Amino acid sequence: MIQFFLRVGLPIIAVLLLIYALVDAIKVPDDSMYRTGNKLIWVIVIIFAQPLIGPVIYLAIGAPQTPRPSRRPSRPPPDDLI
Repeated sequence: MIQFFLRVGLPIIAVLLLIYALVDAIKVPDDSMYRTGNKLIWVIVIIFAQPLIGPVIYLAIGAPQTPRPSRRPSRPPPDDLI
């Protein structure tokens, strides 16, 4: 079972992660959104680093942070309290 995962499952996971990271890096509209580097550097890292290492490095270090939505929508105070 472990041999099957190492021969079939791990390469499939590596290819899917590579595709996800590459599409994510290409879709970033502005180079200033990356935490470090720019689009060209990250595409090169993703493609030419070892199959699993490049996408993991991109997702851990370079991928833009998505703004987190606030937990509660901000509402103005009711008129009777002012």
